[in-house]
Amino acid sequence: MNNRVVIRSLVLPEGYIAAMDDGMISWRPSEGNRRNTRLPYPVTTLLAVGGPSGKCESIWCGDSQGNVTHVSIPMLKVLDKYSLNSSSIRAICAVSTTSDKVLVGTSNGEIWTLGKEVPGSQILLFSLNKAVTSIRCNESNITIQSGWSRYVFDWTGEEIEHHDQNQIFNKKQSKRDNRRAKLLKVQYEKGALPEARLLDMPLIA
Repeated sequence: MNNRVVIRSLVLPEGYIAAMDDGMISWRPSEGNRRNTRLPYPVTTLLAVGGPSGKCESIWCGDSQGNVTHVSIPMLKVLDKYSLNSSSIRAICAVSTTSDKVLVGTSNGEIWTLGKEVPGSQILLFSLNKAVTSIRCNESNITIQSGWSRYVFDWTGEEIEHHDQNQIFNKKQSKRDNRRAKLLKVQYEKGALPEARLLDMPLIA
């Protein structure tokens, strides 16, 4: 009995990729036969990249043990393997549509660049010290999402911008606390118990 569970998937014009919880990768084309291959560890993120033909010709697979595997489509042949000796891979971003180079973010905040065009095939650029949720880049900077916070770095790892959305929630929480305190004071002065329904009403800014 097959008890595999699909944990990641990627829909492409010619079919879709399904990544299973046991490391199995399955290419399921719209027309033609399925192909399968197995990676040592479960995949945590997938990125499809195009080739000279304009079609998707390969995928980058990050796994739970800090490895990144470059696999061809549709043959599922392993093109390259990278071991970052790091934590789980959380995000992969293509540097450009014409280069064989990607950026990788991990659950412990490390930012790597990988590929045949990279000296030594892999370089640790910098560390955010926070889990990476998503990553994207252009010629001048790298944008990283970590939870509700967004960071912008240049390619040397120098921070350019930081937008902490947690501050918005903290301000709203402070306003709610102040409003509840005022309601309690009014109820106390009237000699009545506070109404739970009133205390839980959302604040209208």
